[in-house]
Amino acid sequence: MGRKQRIFTAIKLAILLFVLLCLFLVMRHIGFREILAAMKRADRFSIVTAGFATLVAFIMWCFRWTRIMLPEERKSFIAVFPIYMAGAFGNMVTPGAKVGGEPLRAYYMSKVFGGERTAHLGTIIADKVAYATVFLSFVIISALFVLGFVPILLVYKLLLGGVLALVIGAIVSGVLLNEHIGERSRALGKILPTIYHMKLLKFIRQRFPTYHHFENYAISKVDNLVNPLLGMAERPKAIAQVVLISVVSWLLICLAYQVLFHSLGADLSYIKVLVIVTVSFFLGDVSMSPGGAGFMEAAMLALCAAFGVRSETAAAVTLIGRGIFYLLGMGLGGICFGSLAAIYGRKQKEQAAGDRL
Repeated sequence: MGRKQRIFTAIKLAILLFVLLCLFLVMRHIGFREILAAMKRADRFSIVTAGFATLVAFIMWCFRWTRIMLPEERKSFIAVFPIYMAGAFGNMVTPGAKVGGEPLRAYYMSKVFGGERTAHLGTIIADKVAYATVFLSFVIISALFVLGFVPILLVYKLLLGGVLALVIGAIVSGVLLNEHIGERSRALGKILPTIYHMKLLKFIRQRFPTYHHFENYAISKVDNLVNPLLGMAERPKAIAQVVLISVVSWLLICLAYQVLFHSLGADLSYIKVLVIVTVSFFLGDVSMSPGGAGFMEAAMLALCAAFGVRSETAAAVTLIGRGIFYLLGMGLGGICFGSLAAIYGRKQKEQAAGDRL
């Protein structure tokens, strides 16, 4: 790890610790006894209902992924679901906008079903793009609602607007860049030779004796990543299914929080809950902490206060809702990841032992 990378990592860790400290101080100001008492008021049926709604959302997300696969390449949902949950586990334990689990899903897809990892990663990226498109639609509508109608401090509105503008700008830049990168494009024709001839990347020239070999390899990998996205554009029925599943699954997540708010006596309309949950998850996703820890909770507490929800009720709903999400993502997801690692780690050792014999 270089010096700049270490400094950047230290800064991210410092920001995370600062946010967690502020969240702890807010919770202490509210009162841990009051929060615990509010959590005890939530009836078991509401918690189970919220948990079931969240589980169904996870199942729908996995099903959406299978819809993106070509019909002739589509895998069994029963076999794919453990891999999807292992990826969810990876997303929650690594920092960033839910990107740590994607390579994990591609790895185990290649182990279970065979094929190139980049080909599987292409379907995963297509799934992520489809979900992000729908989710960002919810985010933009919710953010505009907050900026226009929710009485929060101007600095918070500027912060939310700035983050949203940066994310939209990054997406637009990515789309424009994609238009200029292709097998026959000038951009790719300049990028690949530069990479191949860089002094620091000598190992590339050792693996690929000629630039032609490297170019063919790189283009094949780019095609594997891009083809699922291009294939989706030619399947309007699949696009409609993916959009519908994305919308319904997110509404289910928000419904789970609505059930928790209602069980604690908070009189919030579903639209307000939708705004609170959407903006909070968005800020957690773009944060630098694993699973958005600290950032998402702080955003939810602030928005609940702006909508007039009692602080102890807001804290209780936040902790219960996040607990359910982590229980499924890290609990069930961790079990799936451990099982896959044990099964295919053992097979790899057996294969290595067989090769030695």
